[in-house]
Amino acid sequence: MALLIAAACAAAISAQGMRGGTPIAPGQDCPPGTTQTRPGNCQAPEVAPPSILDYRPRSTLVTAETPVPKAKFPAVDIHGHAPGLNSAGGIARIVTEMDRLNLRVIVSADNSSGDRLAQTLHAINSGPHKDRFRVLAGVNFGDVGPGWSDKAVRQLEADIKAGAVGVGEVGKNFGLTTRKRDGSRLQVDDPELDPLWQAFARLDVPVFIHTAEPQEFFQPLDYKNERWLELALFPSRRNNAPGQVAFDALMAERNNVYRKHPKTRFIAAHFGWHANDLKKAAAMLDAYPNVVVEVGAILYDLGR
Repeated sequence: MALLIAAACAAAISAQGMRGGTPIAPGQDCPPGTTQTRPGNCQAPEVAPPSILDYRPRSTLVTAETPVPKAKFPAVDIHGHAPGLNSAGGIARIVTEMDRLNLRVIVSADNSSGDRLAQTLHAINSGPHKDRFRVLAGVNFGDVGPGWSDKAVRQLEADIKAGAVGVGEVGKNFGLTTRKRDGSRLQVDDPELDPLWQAFARLDVPVFIHTAEPQEFFQPLDYKNERWLELALFPSRRNNAPGQVAFDALMAERNNVYRKHPKTRFIAAHFGWHANDLKKAAAMLDAYPNVVVEVGAILYDLGR
């Protein structure tokens, strides 16, 4: 009897919830203005919905808070963009913040080269905090064409001799929007870059490389895009215009470089943009032992 009553109540509740709803087939989207309330049924709210900008629900979840104001163990920031490294005053301010966080070393990844790199290295090495910083050299990919690689390798050799410990950050525009001398898109795996990748291996320095952007940035700007609001607010992050290179194409070009240059060590910035797909990230790391990843700006993915 109890089971019959429970079943009857459940049926009544279900019928009540279905009232006014719109049935949909498996895999079908709800009609505009409605949302899925249970499998196979969509319903419109009875009150006017707020704008996505005005919807700010307050969580009622109560949990213990454990603030972590500083690292338990001395940390190294491999993805450092700390302004002020070219002056004693700037360095002193940065070190104060580093001490507050228990940050032992910052690796400056500002893609600097030549005189700019020399100025930064001089400011660091002439002061009392030279053990707290390492600096990466930079490469200008803006004029790739005949003769470019010889010039780039010579500059790289000079920058490493001056004191740089690697190269980077090779920025997101590389492969995405950077153009060759002839006006064509510079692909990440362009053969004209091979002498440079080989030079990194010969000099035994790592390459800190940022390829593409989060894959949502390459998707249509619609309400299925989980980063719709971000893309609506910041148009420079949209990479879905007609004719723009696709996310998967950039990943394939990058992986071609990893595969073709196994003796070159790569640090893939932002987890290689695979933090939302750890199986894919693991496959990349298994396939290319010369690659490691860093975790800048992707903790939101790991956290979920």
